[in-house]
Amino acid sequence: MTFERNFYVILPMDIELARTFIEIVSSGSFIRASERLNVAQTTVSARIRSLEQQLGRPLFVRHKGGASLTPAGEQFLRHAPMFVQLWQRTLHQVAVPPGRRAVLTVGSEVSLAQPLLLDWVRWMRRSLPDIALRVQCTRPHTDRV
Repeated sequence: MTFERNFYVILPMDIELARTFIEIVSSGSFIRASERLNVAQTTVSARIRSLEQQLGRPLFVRHKGGASLTPAGEQFLRHAPMFVQLWQRTLHQVAVPPGRRAVLTVGSEVSLAQPLLLDWVRWMRRSLPDIALRVQCTRPHTDRV
C-alpha cells in the first residue's frame, strides 16, 4: 500500500511474500528462512522489503540473533497464514486438470516415500484415475547449532 495525495493505493501482493514472512517467523531468522526456502538470503530480504513497502510498515526488527516482529508484524502474522491457505485452496479448486474431477495433495518425508508412498500413488492411479495427485516429499527441518 502506498500513500499518494491522501489516497491509499492497494497493490497486489505476491503470495511468496507472505510465505517468506511466515518462514522467517517460524525459523526465527532471515538466514534460516532462506535455507528452508532454498533461495538466497538477499531474496528473502528483498521479499520482506517489498512486503514492508506494500504495507507501509516495518514488520521485523533485525538483530544478530535473528529477527523479531514489530507490532505491525504481529498484526500481519494474524492474517498471513489464512491468506496463504486461502490461496492454496483456491489453486486446488480452480486448477483441477482437464479430465479430472478433483485434486488430492499429499505430503511426506523422504524416508516414507519409498516404497510406502510410491506404492500408494500407484494404487491411487489404478483405483481412482479421475483424481489428480500432487505429491510433495521433503526432508525434515533440522535445527543447526
